Amino acid sequence: MGAAYDEERGFPVYDGKKHFPSGRTFFEERCCYCGSDLVPGYVAQDHLVPMNKTSLGLHAWGNIVPACDVCNAKKQGQPWQDYLVQRAGAHASERYQKVNAFVAEHKYAPDLVDLRGVAEELYDEVGTIAMTLVSMKVKRIRDKL
Repeated sequence: MGAAYDEERGFPVYDGKKHFPSGRTFFEERCCYCGSDLVPGYVAQDHLVPMNKTSLGLHAWGNIVPACDVCNAKKQGQPWQDYLVQRAGAHASERYQKVNAFVAEHKYAPDLVDLRGVAEELYDEVGTIAMTLVSMKVKRIRDKL
């Protein structure tokens, strides 16, 4: 879904190795949440909106930000806005504006698409396909018994 969403917005499909440095540059080599300097080897590509069935974040431009290891480990699916306030303290407004500018620059607004409906449809289709494969496998095993 993230690849199709990137292409729809006119971006190349997000490739972390190739494209993550531009996110780091945007955030001036600082953690997007707490603002601390990024230390090589201790930087994570964090999804602002988590990639799970509940939050429906995408692995796409505008949703992948640099985070220090501490922030990445502690965020654990929290809404990024709430977590940023906890971590940035007095600099929360500045960090919030920076993240929003990043999201806007990459036109990340998947909530304008019915991702929940698409995801539910996909889960249903995958479940049906999986059950068909299981039935076929059971039938083959029975024939050999």
